[in-house]
Amino acid sequence: MLEICKIPVVTPYLVGPVNCYLVKNEPFTLFDPGPNTNTARNALAAGLLKIGVELSDIKRVVITHSHLDHSGLAPWVRSVSGAKIYLHPLEVRKLGQEFDFYLERLRFMQEAGLPSVMLNDILGDFDPVGKPEPLGSEVVLLQGGEILDFDGGALAVLHFPGHSDGHVCFYDAEGGGFIAGDFILKEITPNPNMEPDVADYSRRLPTLNQYLEGLDQLEKLNPQLILPGHGENITDSIAAVNIARGHHDTRLAIVCETLKNNSLSVYQLMRVFYPDIKGFEIYLGISEVFAHVDFLVSEGKVTKQDAGVFSLYRAE
Repeated sequence: MLEICKIPVVTPYLVGPVNCYLVKNEPFTLFDPGPNTNTARNALAAGLLKIGVELSDIKRVVITHSHLDHSGLAPWVRSVSGAKIYLHPLEVRKLGQEFDFYLERLRFMQEAGLPSVMLNDILGDFDPVGKPEPLGSEVVLLQGGEILDFDGGALAVLHFPGHSDGHVCFYDAEGGGFIAGDFILKEITPNPNMEPDVADYSRRLPTLNQYLEGLDQLEKLNPQLILPGHGENITDSIAAVNIARGHHDTRLAIVCETLKNNSLSVYQLMRVFYPDIKGFEIYLGISEVFAHVDFLVSEGKVTKQDAGVFSLYRAE
């Protein structure tokens, strides 16, 4: 059986601490070590010592997805321990020094009808973590379908995009545990993050479609215990799946009703739901609304009309 230990690591973000997990079976493997801050380094090191493990004992560092609250400390842990870093290939470029998160999404924000003053508000929202350190060459790519073997057990690698296109989760079929990253959380519904298609950067990925398909897969697995990237463990996976589905079903219905005989841009629609948000939260709001209108367009329930640099959406 696998012994999986949770280590909360402080972050500077509103979401609060990130849950790092150590599989305390050889080879000792650390999942999502946290953001690259001194406070997080101290919290991670102290959390490991509490369960009798030194940083130098770590052999593998696994990243569920590239968001900096999960991935930032991976290069530091490698520098201390010599551990190899494991992640999906779609996440590698996002942790490169040349990656520009907003530049890749600028076309989409223009399509949303985002006013320039609001774009400046987003760009001016300082990220307290900053650029990631280089991953280096010792990276092992996980496509999904692999097995991570341990003394006494194994974890299956599952590709669950939606929150991030290279998001991976890990399932212990023997013990019933599921390391979820940000795919599913107990208290909040993860943002179906706006992503360009790497085959054609002018196109958005159908992130909500991807996410809902992942929920179907998770329901079939029905793990006994979900170990999420933030917050408390989830002991009823079916209920959690139904809550996540219900959130999106409700929001899709409201979006459809709001657009009934009414043409709105994504930015205008976002302001219906989130009239007061600022900074990076504006990006998150646009990302969520795009996920829902893209889904509704794919279902034929909403039509999209180009109106110059931005698009309008309408339900008849």
